[in-house]
Amino acid sequence: MPDDLPVFPRVQEDPRVFVTLEDGTPLTPTTTVHRGDVLLVHGSGFSPQANRGGFPFPVPPGTPNGLFVLYGAFPEQWRPSEGVDSAARAHPHDRMAWVMPEGTLESIPSGPIEMRRSIARQAQPMNRDGSFTARLVVDPPENTTGDRWGVYVYPGAGSHNAAEEWYIPLAYSPEPGPHTPPAPTRDLLIDAPAAFRFAGVTGGAVKATGGAAAIDGAQVSFSRDRAAESDDGVRKYKGTVVTTAKFTLVEVALADPWLSPLPGGNYAVSALVSRSYNVGPDEMVRVPVGVVSADRVLG
Repeated sequence: MPDDLPVFPRVQEDPRVFVTLEDGTPLTPTTTVHRGDVLLVHGSGFSPQANRGGFPFPVPPGTPNGLFVLYGAFPEQWRPSEGVDSAARAHPHDRMAWVMPEGTLESIPSGPIEMRRSIARQAQPMNRDGSFTARLVVDPPENTTGDRWGVYVYPGAGSHNAAEEWYIPLAYSPEPGPHTPPAPTRDLLIDAPAAFRFAGVTGGAVKATGGAAAIDGAQVSFSRDRAAESDDGVRKYKGTVVTTAKFTLVEVALADPWLSPLPGGNYAVSALVSRSYNVGPDEMVRVPVGVVSADRVLG
């Protein structure tokens, strides 16, 4: 839907954007960031009434769509106002900020078709005067659509508004930095072909974070968390795996497995699991999920 329909209010805005590190340190031409670093993207002069067109969902037509703010690498031609296809801006939605004016998040459907819950994790507020401070954790995807690293700001949900399209160059190094989380270790392997098949058929994904990893479209792994263990013999692992369908219409999480010793040397396996099919990691409870023989417990 066009953003300039006569029924939409005309807006006046003079957007400005600058970026600092989390402690307020300004960027310089030599600043290089690493995975795990935190950026603050400061905006002013934006209109909370802008961007009412775009896609028909998840934000209902006529409701301001706000802004996408992210750190990544796009090609030289990326701007939606210039007709560049959205494929040039492909970026994981769970690794960006969706800056929303008051009322936008509340307008997104919630209920049997639950979209608001997952979007709320990325939502950050735009103030009534059009200012915002978006917090970004540097965590680019393995494959980017281009090689121009930096902070990108542009209208959300398919809106076109050239005044709100910003690119602030900022170099990236794949080498570990002071805030880079440790790489997951494959201390506990779980066969999960059904999860990967479900995600493929439904247009979703299997996402692993926090010490977990997805392996070859068939297994997931979790890292041993020795710091959380005591002398009761329970082996504790950390990480979260979320299986989704498209638009997160299904979102089921499994996290932090524990292996509790049983008589005879086997282990009872428990894990945090979503309370329902569409709540993901927001509502989880620890439940038994099976038994594993001692000869399969390696890490």
